[in-house]
Amino acid sequence: MTQFWLEAQLNVDTSRGPLGDAAYVWFDTLTRALTPAERAELAGLPAATRINPLAERPQGEPGQLYGLIEVDRSIDGGYPRTERRHLSDEGLEWLQGELADLPEKVTVWIGRFTENGFLGGRLLYAKAWPLRDNQGWLVLDAQVPADEFTDPDSGRAEQQRWLGAIRQAADRLNPSFGQIDYWRDKGNTGLERCSVGPAKNAQLAIPQTRERLRGYAWLTIAAQELADKLGGAAALAATGAFAEVEPLTEGGLWLLATEDFADYGMKAAEAVFHAVAPALPPGRPRERHDYGEPPMFVVIADPSEQ
Repeated sequence: MTQFWLEAQLNVDTSRGPLGDAAYVWFDTLTRALTPAERAELAGLPAATRINPLAERPQGEPGQLYGLIEVDRSIDGGYPRTERRHLSDEGLEWLQGELADLPEKVTVWIGRFTENGFLGGRLLYAKAWPLRDNQGWLVLDAQVPADEFTDPDSGRAEQQRWLGAIRQAADRLNPSFGQIDYWRDKGNTGLERCSVGPAKNAQLAIPQTRERLRGYAWLTIAAQELADKLGGAAALAATGAFAEVEPLTEGGLWLLATEDFADYGMKAAEAVFHAVAPALPPGRPRERHDYGEPPMFVVIADPSEQ
């Protein structure tokens, strides 16, 4: 059975301050909210680490906790360089210094070593990277196995843990867009995956997210500019398309379609589509039925005609 992943993603621009500060808030918030005991256990380690996820030899004792910060940069000539530190107090202090000059990508992992001593058992996997062609924008994401949200016994509790963590970050960061949906290649939304032309390119769509939504999903975060265009919280709540419509602390709206992720399907997506249609990019998406891809809850209609 194919293992699908969910992605929590926020897009942030420089209107809220330095992007390096936003990246640090993302990692700090998620590790405190989702893995507080593990962060505390790792806190006293030195910054320096010998852990290398690419190594072909065991990296630690089976079951042992690890926390890793990876910073990727290009050096002269375009060759990549990766530096790694423990996710400890000293390592996080090092990361803050690195974020003053924003790297190409930062990755934070927390997990436990497998029975063979390799990195595995992810408890948290989060990233931050600036757009290649527009350095005023930052993508923040974190991934979680979809079956952790749909487990009949623990799924609802896991959803609430993640929603609480993402809400804390969104309240601090004033994102231009956000969502929780199935992970897709290159950080694309479901709508982008089904679109044609410029609308299918996240690199082009993200800088427009204070003017139009990149898509819609179980959780959608709309910038304040778009919330105003859609009539505000009261108007969106009145559509009946959302279980939660709440303003974020620094601006924008938190739009949760259903109380339980397992209940979000095509019917719920259609209601959300009609509610946010004035803020979506014009054009009719194409249907996709690609083998091995996660569910795609995208309405095949031009929102400008609704």
